[in-house]
Amino acid sequence: MNTTPRTNRMAKLFGLTDDRLLQFTDTTNTTPDSKMLTSLRRSASQLFYSPPAVHQTSAVAHLGKRRQFVLALDGPGILQDPWAYPLSWSSTNVIAVACGHDVYYQNLDTRQIAHLCNLPRPSLGRIRTLAFAPVGPSAAFGTTTGSIQVWDAASRRRVRSWPNTDWMSVSVLAWRPCSRLFTIGKADGQLALLDVRAPDEVHKFRGHRGGVYGMQWSHDERFMVSADAHGTVHLWDARNMSARVGKMKHDSPVKVGETIQVRPCDLQLTNCLLWPCNNKQAVAWCPWKPDLLATGGTYPDGRIHIWSTSLLASTLSPDPVETIQTHSSVYSLQWSPHARELLSTHGFAWHPRERLPEVPEPAASPYTNSISVHAFPGRRRLVSVTAHTGTVSQRCLSPDGTMVFTICYREEAMKMWKVWGRREGAGKKESAFDKFSIR
Repeated sequence: MNTTPRTNRMAKLFGLTDDRLLQFTDTTNTTPDSKMLTSLRRSASQLFYSPPAVHQTSAVAHLGKRRQFVLALDGPGILQDPWAYPLSWSSTNVIAVACGHDVYYQNLDTRQIAHLCNLPRPSLGRIRTLAFAPVGPSAAFGTTTGSIQVWDAASRRRVRSWPNTDWMSVSVLAWRPCSRLFTIGKADGQLALLDVRAPDEVHKFRGHRGGVYGMQWSHDERFMVSADAHGTVHLWDARNMSARVGKMKHDSPVKVGETIQVRPCDLQLTNCLLWPCNNKQAVAWCPWKPDLLATGGTYPDGRIHIWSTSLLASTLSPDPVETIQTHSSVYSLQWSPHARELLSTHGFAWHPRERLPEVPEPAASPYTNSISVHAFPGRRRLVSVTAHTGTVSQRCLSPDGTMVFTICYREEAMKMWKVWGRREGAGKKESAFDKFSIR
């Protein structure tokens, strides 16, 4: 219907010009009303939405909120190798760092810094790996020329030393929990078991074709895991160190020992040192589920695999329980003792492709030079924080399991981070056997 001019004059006279009775159009689906209805629906949904509760022990409640380090220390002269282990945190809250030929440590309770030892002769090499014993002040280290020494940090005296018989670099060292035994891995693939009380090696065996760069004992002392430059992970029985009970593998299509040349790139990563394309492994045992083992690979793998030793009864080469793809170099792993979370430290990242080039092309990523925390199970990345300007090559866990120290050989610096929280009232529950005695 069309309104006549006379109708318009009368409507204007009675103030009905904008009345909807004179506008014969359907306005129920106009854009302004649709936007208003959408806003109303969104507001109503927000009224009934409750955000997921963040547990007090989770990294989201601590590292995710703070996103800043707590303490920074210098480490001048540390070995310029991303696969060295120059940092260790003792059960007595003492942090030690190997600076070339010297070892320094600081008591984090008193903030007192002291010099532990020095390698006086060049033939002893530079300190490549350093580790405190699980209990007590003893610290062991191995050098680039194969010599091994154990020192008492409390009295600052040497307890034991083993000469460099084959002049082969000691690449990794791991203490057996609650004992005076520790194992070492060398650059030629040899492994050895040593006892602080014995002047000679207790046991020596070979299981890898390449250099051993990762090693750790399980918390229940049943297994020892070792990983080499070829991406191969071996599982050893603690009752018979010569018996290999499992073998896992990370994909490594790039030739071992291949030299990398950095291509021009507008990222700051062009200034960092990229090491040969060896698919070296980071390893970590789970403290609250002893059969879980996490391994992480560098370029071109970039994945974190989680394995279960309970599957070894059916096959010696089990499939991983879960896999986390990061498309970045994984250099160290750490399970949280208070939450079901896994921390990883990273170096450079790359774009995901079906076929990766032989020469890495660094790309911007949340994982680049970061410490990241993942939920387990679920593989969900909870938080990532850029920790250093270069590769985060190592991490150390505090005695209470809440702090993590990271180190960057490029910066020659260490940083302490508050990652997790402790569960309130997490002590041992009182049992009926604690109240009564059996006669």
